[in-house]
Amino acid sequence: MNGNTEKKELKKSYLQSYQALGFSIKTLEVLITRMKEEQTQTMSVLAAQSGTSQSDVEMTDVFTRLRKQLVEKNLICSAIVKKVECMDCEIEKNILLLKYISGYTWEEISEITHYSLRQVYNIHNLALKHFPM
Repeated sequence: MNGNTEKKELKKSYLQSYQALGFSIKTLEVLITRMKEEQTQTMSVLAAQSGTSQSDVEMTDVFTRLRKQLVEKNLICSAIVKKVECMDCEIEKNILLLKYISGYTWEEISEITHYSLRQVYNIHNLALKHFPM
């Protein structure tokens, strides 16, 4: 691959990571919610006992790690969106948002924008060229 192709593929991979991160964020949110529910149930049982158990400390550590991961993934997603939104050309920006952030197919993007599929591909290639890394 030449340098331009490598840059283009790197930019596509970066943009594609948004969808995967979104799935990870949803998964972490579910885990955190379930753990909170379990912790609440456990805390009511342990209320009769005095002191902090090892499992309480471990649970707190797990919560802390999960929350940290959640924050990091949200920051990356925000950075991706900000980079797309700062682009000058509106149609290039919209095509990247539709494809990588909203997850539309090329055909759906063509219908939404009223551009032919070939035009959408061409605009996408220009958008990747102009996308700041």
